[in-house]
Amino acid sequence: MISPHVDTPADGDSFPEPALPPAADDTPLADDPLTRMEALMAAGAREAAIAHAEAEAATWTAGRRTPGLAAALARCLIDMGEPASAIALIAPLVEDGSAGTGALIAMARALGLCGRHQEALSLLTEASFLDGRSAEVLLALGNARLAADDVPRAIGDFERVLRLATGDTAPEQAALAEAHFRLGETWSAMDETARAARHFRASQQNDPADRRGAAIRLAEMDAAGPPKRASAAYVRALFDGYAPRYDTHMTGALAYSGPETLRAAAEAAGLSVDGRYAAIDLGCGTGLSGAAFRPYCRSLTGVDLSPRMTAAAQAGGHYDTIVTGDLLTALADGAAARFDLAIACDTLIYLGDLAPFFSCLAAALARGGWFVFSTEKSEAADAGYEIGPARRFRHTEAYLREMAQAHGFETLSLGVAALRTEKRQPVESFVGTMRRM
Repeated sequence: MISPHVDTPADGDSFPEPALPPAADDTPLADDPLTRMEALMAAGAREAAIAHAEAEAATWTAGRRTPGLAAALARCLIDMGEPASAIALIAPLVEDGSAGTGALIAMARALGLCGRHQEALSLLTEASFLDGRSAEVLLALGNARLAADDVPRAIGDFERVLRLATGDTAPEQAALAEAHFRLGETWSAMDETARAARHFRASQQNDPADRRGAAIRLAEMDAAGPPKRASAAYVRALFDGYAPRYDTHMTGALAYSGPETLRAAAEAAGLSVDGRYAAIDLGCGTGLSGAAFRPYCRSLTGVDLSPRMTAAAQAGGHYDTIVTGDLLTALADGAAARFDLAIACDTLIYLGDLAPFFSCLAAALARGGWFVFSTEKSEAADAGYEIGPARRFRHTEAYLREMAQAHGFETLSLGVAALRTEKRQPVESFVGTMRRM
């Protein structure tokens, strides 16, 4: 059985992949219930968010149901790792025939995450009879066929999207990019690297922002050199979908101890515990590092690409300032030497070439300022970094020391620790402390 890209189950033991883009007709006209749902998710109010979705569904009556809103709320529940609740939300619409395309796709995705692949396939097959020219339906149907190990028909579904989509509009370009990417994943899993590379390149052509990470897939197959960094669109999509269950999944299934390990390394290197530092948390996520380092800081700024992540970090209350955007831009904006401490816990794994990062960091840190970080360990890479088996960047010790020396940092410590597991195996990472000279 091949294992091309499909959605990672909510209780899986690895980082998830970026979620599919929402169906084009899914946007609810009245987004108040959805806004409320997003706010509860950002605040970490898991039970309240589920109850809100259930209460909203309870008010729907035949003829007054809104399939677009149902699909949007169901996707939120799926993002929280609650596919069974998503199924319960949409099931009444399916039963009375009022579910729209987006709701059917969300229902099928939830069924697949619950291991009910044949039911998902049946639902999407029915949807394809109703609208056989819908790219959203065909893409979802192809994914369902892959999960059911019907690879030839899945390839046929994706190829049909390529025939139907003209690429004349943004949604059509997105459909082409997605279909090419799925074909690339499928052929790669079958060791047809030339075919896979052709489709990954075509996906990039239709989506220059590379939301799906095609450049990383090409490098992984040795069909191209490693990119200098993961695309911002890819990282944003990855963590926007992951944010609602990030804390519980990382600290539970992945046994994540990154912030605590970095804090211990910083203390051992001499970081003061008197709360004196103006600090920046680069790639702050939901705020786990902010919680660990807050006692050391007189001020703390969090930066992350993902709006859902920064919303959760804001709700946590550990930060004085939250910035949603690129970390290099955040470091470059504002006065020089304005920070005394920079934290990058599992952030450099999305950067390959660290020279631009260290250059911006050196300008933003005051002399004597601290840099505490982690990155996955590479034994040998010609460029000093490589794409690892989990499609994240890994760096060599020599490269990290070279970057430090070239940009005016003293390396105080550079140890190795397992900050989390991946597929039930420990992931070795460098944990470093440096000071700006």
